[in-house]
Amino acid sequence: MKNIVKLMKSTAWVAFAGILVMSCSQALQVSYDYDSSVNLKQFKTFKVEAEHNIEQDPLLGSELNRRRLGDAVVEVMESKGYKLDQQNPEIIVRFMTDVKERQQVRSNNMYSPYMWWYGGGNNYSTYNYQESRFILNIYQKNSDRMIWQGWASGKVKAPTKKDDRETMVKNTMADILRTFPQATLDTYSRK
Repeated sequence: MKNIVKLMKSTAWVAFAGILVMSCSQALQVSYDYDSSVNLKQFKTFKVEAEHNIEQDPLLGSELNRRRLGDAVVEVMESKGYKLDQQNPEIIVRFMTDVKERQQVRSNNMYSPYMWWYGGGNNYSTYNYQESRFILNIYQKNSDRMIWQGWASGKVKAPTKKDDRETMVKNTMADILRTFPQATLDTYSRK
């Protein structure tokens, strides 16, 4: 009997932990691409700016969010060992956001031997939503050539508090830059 109670308690804790993890996870899908001919570990300094000549979404691309995005990218890049250099950076990290209207169509097949009784058939429903994208493009300064690109896309819910917005943006930028390599050990030996 004691073993059954222990098993039930441990199962309940595992279920609770699974629900907690699922509720905290973001709905954003993160991916990246890079130029394999460039050694990404050779860079040590960076600069952050908004992407040029791109029409920003009026909400996600607002001045407030551009500052949040820029600050979050600086914080994440510095935590990876890179130094901010506005005058002579080796790489330039440019960010942009956009929102796309999306539609999901669902089909509920209700065919069965008893469809004449239930009035079955094929029911369709549509669901309209907005998909947001956060995109980071990294350019090599001396050639102005894109060497790395990372993005996160999905449904974004607006947080309710100011701190939550900044945390959400920082976590999203950290997720995007997760695959970008750390700066090498001699980062701090250069001026």
